[in-house]
Amino acid sequence: MRVLHLLTAIGHGGAETWLLNMLREMDRSECAMDFCIKLPEAGTLKHLATDQGATVHEVVLRPSHVGYIRGLEKLLRSGQYDIVHSHEAVYSGVGVWVASRCNIPVICTFHHWRTPPQTKLTRHPLVRPARAIYSYFSKRYAIENATYVTALSRKVMGHLVPNWRNDPRCRLLSLSTKIPPRVSEEERRTVREELGFGPADPMIIHIGRFIEQKNHHVLLDVFTQVLRELPDAKLILLGQGPLKDEILQRITREGLNESVKFVGLREDVFQLMSCSDLCLFPSRNEGFGLVPLEANAAGVAVVASRISGLDEAVEDGVTARLFDLDDISSMTRVTIDLLRDPFERHRLGEAGRARASREFTHKASAEKLRQIYRDAIALHARGR
Repeated sequence: MRVLHLLTAIGHGGAETWLLNMLREMDRSECAMDFCIKLPEAGTLKHLATDQGATVHEVVLRPSHVGYIRGLEKLLRSGQYDIVHSHEAVYSGVGVWVASRCNIPVICTFHHWRTPPQTKLTRHPLVRPARAIYSYFSKRYAIENATYVTALSRKVMGHLVPNWRNDPRCRLLSLSTKIPPRVSEEERRTVREELGFGPADPMIIHIGRFIEQKNHHVLLDVFTQVLRELPDAKLILLGQGPLKDEILQRITREGLNESVKFVGLREDVFQLMSCSDLCLFPSRNEGFGLVPLEANAAGVAVVASRISGLDEAVEDGVTARLFDLDDISSMTRVTIDLLRDPFERHRLGEAGRARASREFTHKASAEKLRQIYRDAIALHARGR
């Protein structure tokens, strides 16, 4: 099977991370996966795809769509690919349309049901409503015309296709996570020293793009209150995004530079996660919630917002503690209590690691993906 994935870019997002893991899990002699990127820059993790033998095609999508349509159609008519797998939400319709014109089965995977604007242009008061209208009709077209419609959580699927359980074209895929090796006390001490933290400092980690969805201001609200009772506590921030400067300015303005460490984008995420005491994740909305799952896989307890999608990634009271978005005081109280209670942190973290090992391995996720590819090819062949 030869599969072409349609993506915005290959960066540090959950979708891209999952696909790179699937690329490592798949034998190219059985399932060869390549990528078609619509941004002028292919992304910071492009090299990880090419290192695994994947070809990354750069076909830029501009407002007119003409060049993108022609470039994608040329790729598909070359006979290189048996399946198109689109991960584009706002632009999902154009990929489905081109694949249909080329008589190639197309799978449309939705990682979120919301697609808020994330650039200065798409947030413009005149552009934003036009984009929302375009997105609505694009997604509706994709859902109605794709060979299969897939999502990475029941929440996402339910929002897009309310009657999805009765639609045989709708399938659930699953994100997956690495189960990292346990770190030694020496490794923990070394990592903390490199960050400028003391070996006994309570260490909280947050990973996420600096966008409104990830709720960095509430994250800092909670952490500021934690510092009142635990002045040695530290917060490490990973990620990039349009709100980064605003958040870093607030950290400086409130005198938090000694307690908060911004490290940008890193490739040693699991080591940093494993060396942390707690993952704090007060996100506003999630299609699934890969970061909390990864924290659990590393044996780290999670305190997060009680939102649909994220509650599929972790289990409240068993592997994490979840709270309503506006219940900052409870989130703060439990964060403090867990940082003071290593036994309860260990209980939640170990339960999370065991659950991730049972239900969210790369192997299981890859087999689901392979099966839907087989089914799509067979369904398409019957319909010819």
